[in-house]
Amino acid sequence: MTWSYTRQVKAEIAQTRLGALPCSWAELWGLSGRTADPFPQAAPWVRSSAAFVSRRAFRLMKHLDLEPAIRLNRHQNRVEFAIWGADVPAPDIEQSILDCPEALVRGAFLQRGYVSEIDRPVHWEIVASDKRFGELVGEAMGQLGVQLHVSERRALQVLYLKDREQVGYLLGRMGAHQSVLAMESQSVVRSMKNQVNRLVNSETANMKRIVDAALKDGQAISALRASGRLQKLSAELRELAELRVTHPDWSFEELGRHLHPPVSKSAVNHRLRKLRQWLQREAENR
Repeated sequence: MTWSYTRQVKAEIAQTRLGALPCSWAELWGLSGRTADPFPQAAPWVRSSAAFVSRRAFRLMKHLDLEPAIRLNRHQNRVEFAIWGADVPAPDIEQSILDCPEALVRGAFLQRGYVSEIDRPVHWEIVASDKRFGELVGEAMGQLGVQLHVSERRALQVLYLKDREQVGYLLGRMGAHQSVLAMESQSVVRSMKNQVNRLVNSETANMKRIVDAALKDGQAISALRASGRLQKLSAELRELAELRVTHPDWSFEELGRHLHPPVSKSAVNHRLRKLRQWLQREAENR
């Protein structure tokens, strides 16, 4: 089964190297969704049903000497990992935002983030566990120079972005460099497709105008040829009229190449203008 883009991004950043201790604490705060040390409440640091998120949390806690322990909670259709830690004093979460804002955002995104598929309009979001945690994630993103939007969904705070450049920048700061390249490649492909479509549509419209004008000219020329009045034309205009009827899809350049002697597009345009004026006069005199 093909992974979603969100899962690819998360799997990539879950494999990034662990940072210095302040950054590891910041990421653990992001993974926890908490704003206070869980040990006094006898609660786990992290709960997750994603194995790679749980492994990341375990590695972080081991790096921080929290002596992590994993417990499995089985539900009807899934297994939840709960990672507990020893009573080690944790730095203040506000200080972690100052020390390493991208790490806190990385942890929050790993745990409760989403990014749209690369072939769809861009949308990046984190669903905050509570309002205060959402405010702190917003502060961290502000430290990174990212201007996010906030909304509510089923009483939960949602922090989101819809600007492709900012989403790419943020993914890069979190360590998802390969995912950013994939998104940028898709942007280039989409841009090229749009450009090709515009060129094709423009060329199709131009061809339609050429053919419509040629058919209109051809009807008038054929009617006058049937009445024998086409012989009144000069030799150069008569030759152009015959080509116009025979090859209605030809451009001015192609018509000019097949005249004897060949002439430029400008000369063809001039002769066609004279031909149309003559056709109009003849039609009015019939």
